[in-house]
Amino acid sequence: MRYGLLATGLLSFITTEAQITFPGNSGITDRKIQESGLHYIIHPVKGDSRTEIRLIIGAGSLMENPEQAGVAHFLEHLVFKKTLFGNLNQLGVKLERDFNASTHYESTIYKISVPNTPENIGMCLEIFRKNIFADLFSNVSKDDIEKEKNVIIQELRDRGNEGPFYHEKIGNSIFRNKLPGGTEADIRKINKASLESYFRKWYTTGNAYIVIAGDINTSTTEKKITTLFHDKGHKASETTSYSQIDYTSLIPTKSIFSLQQGKQKNMSTERIIVIQRKPEDLKATLMQKLYSELIRQGIKDTGLQNVTFFDDWYMGNIFHSGFEIRSKDKTDLLKTYEQLGALSEQVKKTEIQQELFGTIKQKVIKNTFAPLPINAKDIAVYYEDIIGRHKYVLSSESGFLAQKILNELKEEEIRSYSSLLPEEPHFNLIQIPSGLSEITEQELTESFQTGIKSGLKIQHQETVKEEVLKEAPLIHYKIESPKKLFARVISEKKLDQLNASLIKLSNGIDVILAPDSKAEKNTIIYYGRGGFSQLSDHKYPFYKDLNYYANQIGIKPYKYNILSDILSQNSISYSSYIGSYANEIRITAPDENMELAFKLLYHSVYNYVLPVEDFKGDIKQKLQENDKEEQVSENEYARFQQAEELFLGNYRNTENKKLTKQELKKLDIKKLFAFYDQVFRNTNNRAVLISGNFNIHQTKDLVTKYFGAYKPDHQILQWQSDSSPAILNKDFAPENQTRKDVALITKSSVIPSAKNIYAIQLAKELLQARFFETARNKYGKVYSPSVSCEYKTYPVPSVSFIVKFRSEKEDIPFLKNLFLDLMKDSVDTHTLENSKKALLISIAEKISDPYSKEKEIIQSYLDQLNTDDLENYESLINSVTTDDIKAILNSVKSVNAQLIQ
Repeated sequence: MRYGLLATGLLSFITTEAQITFPGNSGITDRKIQESGLHYIIHPVKGDSRTEIRLIIGAGSLMENPEQAGVAHFLEHLVFKKTLFGNLNQLGVKLERDFNASTHYESTIYKISVPNTPENIGMCLEIFRKNIFADLFSNVSKDDIEKEKNVIIQELRDRGNEGPFYHEKIGNSIFRNKLPGGTEADIRKINKASLESYFRKWYTTGNAYIVIAGDINTSTTEKKITTLFHDKGHKASETTSYSQIDYTSLIPTKSIFSLQQGKQKNMSTERIIVIQRKPEDLKATLMQKLYSELIRQGIKDTGLQNVTFFDDWYMGNIFHSGFEIRSKDKTDLLKTYEQLGALSEQVKKTEIQQELFGTIKQKVIKNTFAPLPINAKDIAVYYEDIIGRHKYVLSSESGFLAQKILNELKEEEIRSYSSLLPEEPHFNLIQIPSGLSEITEQELTESFQTGIKSGLKIQHQETVKEEVLKEAPLIHYKIESPKKLFARVISEKKLDQLNASLIKLSNGIDVILAPDSKAEKNTIIYYGRGGFSQLSDHKYPFYKDLNYYANQIGIKPYKYNILSDILSQNSISYSSYIGSYANEIRITAPDENMELAFKLLYHSVYNYVLPVEDFKGDIKQKLQENDKEEQVSENEYARFQQAEELFLGNYRNTENKKLTKQELKKLDIKKLFAFYDQVFRNTNNRAVLISGNFNIHQTKDLVTKYFGAYKPDHQILQWQSDSSPAILNKDFAPENQTRKDVALITKSSVIPSAKNIYAIQLAKELLQARFFETARNKYGKVYSPSVSCEYKTYPVPSVSFIVKFRSEKEDIPFLKNLFLDLMKDSVDTHTLENSKKALLISIAEKISDPYSKEKEIIQSYLDQLNTDDLENYESLINSVTTDDIKAILNSVKSVNAQLIQ
């Protein structure tokens, strides 16, 4: 049994108003419209394909009066539902991925991410102006409010509110009854009058920020903003303010101690110390950071391996830091706490060595004054933090002043800053599980004081003298090139959409060259169709360890240990993998070692050394192990995932089968590698993707020289008749809780064509929108459903749609039927066009990112498509009709439900 104790100190950094200072030549526009009071920031970012837009309203749950509890968050839902959701769909953006909103204590933030065009930015600004700053409530009915109550209550149940320490942390402060989400009781009593009163007071242009970050024309964007927001909007548009909060007087200065019962028993305390800060209070801020680093160094030097120091933000306004203590029993816990007390005394009394003092100063400077983010999304988050959540952020120009302050600081000033290691800790016992009640507040206090009073000596770890490492001698090796060419280049074409080239060889191998000027190394991925699902359930357990042995092979005449040194010496990495339906060998290498990488790849397929000793040693060890039945996982979530994978055909009942000793004795490594050869040498189902900052002409020559030496092998993939796992025929439904995480899963056949695969993805988008609108908005049965799809093109074509959400158990039959009914409904042409836009945006973003493009190219090949299909994705997607979608959805005849607590 292990115990853990957490001691925490909290420091608040509050700004009276969000102040952002930019260098004069930054190109960032930060202005306020005098007539309306609207504050806007335009932050240009070169090269981003999307623009991030934020509307930050300076009001959250703290501005609610007693009759308005929960109104701030409720209003966010109404604004989102009545204005943003429908309007933004026509831009091809998606809920949660591209637009969302959040309510906090002091702000409500609306977030939109759109493709980078002036028209899109203009439409978003018009939505803000016409729908949010206009008379929203002329478009909100009592029925809308009652339906949304169900949704928000489900959200509160699903998401939960603050953690178990919340009320203890905040004491009787105004935060206690100002949770941003409210409570169920708060939501049930909300009415239109309370919503409209809050809206008219706080949703004013004078109480709002608009932030736009992206590759945009500043002048055009600014003109659009000033044109739309030059006046005050609705009548109550005077700038509204509220009294600044004195956090020092509101939050209790005490520690919280909790023992919580669970599968793992945890103990934690939180030491709360609140200090009011202003932006110019730079010296105190730096001292706190230096002191934190000094504690980290002390823990490291004294060898307290079971103590971890951490720091983080709490509630946006308060910075907290503390210790996590891991202990195996009560005695160890009290001893560690005694050592922590000794450490606190030692930190105060031991002079900081000048070298250490200089090191922690520079670490603080580096960590505190990080440069502004460089991409639009991270920049938008930065503004959300300092405007919407009022975090204490130091501008980069303060770095010079900070360095001056640090240079003048004396080390005794840091040692006297003892907020995080108090001399008299206080504890509030919240709950004590059975078996741990013998640990008391008094014992913890006494152990800490014992460490302080006894002057317990904690020995500093001796610095181990680093041995002078002798440079490993260079390995002299010679890896031969192939002697014979079997194939030639039969075609070569440029793929403009993918920024790649396709080279076809007469042996059946397709080679895609995808340059990436920012890559540090080049990657060669040799991949194809075929894998363990070609094996019967009877054979599979004999082969499932093949991946391990395949990564231990050598290259003739070098065994694996020598090969490993060759790879290391040349900065090359190598891995191979066989899955259920696909396989790959992946090699990374710097440009100067590309030819060696091509050689290693060739020999790993045709000229390898079997890891015989490794294989025999592994079998010998397994034979010495006792025969035991593998325990079935008691973890409900693991069982749930297993049931889902079984239904989808991705899991075998034999997955965890342990071979008997007789079976192990008969296991033959040559048979394993006969299957390895069958999988990797089949050039009929093979492609190669080469990405990186390589020399294009040299690489084309290497493609011909090496991949032309791969022997043509055009086997048809053979699948065992019993290779497809059994279909789950009954619902998987644990009975121990009312609210469940639910997965509704369908399964049907599909024709494996490029157009149909895009039609499946569009059908998924449509189902997502339909289920969200109907199950959530119309009936209020679920909070945040997500729909995904999975399709296979071989050995048996199939498609599955999976919708996941949390709901009451008694609603599951209704939701199953609703999901089926939604598939039978007629498909609206307008909605289909919006879904096409969303899918086009998604694919365009993926193929513009080198890592995502790599996955898309490989996946398209595994789907039995050709590279031209991915190259022409726009025309294929646009050719999908409502009849195509109906054909996909109408093939679904039933829905299986799986649930987990």
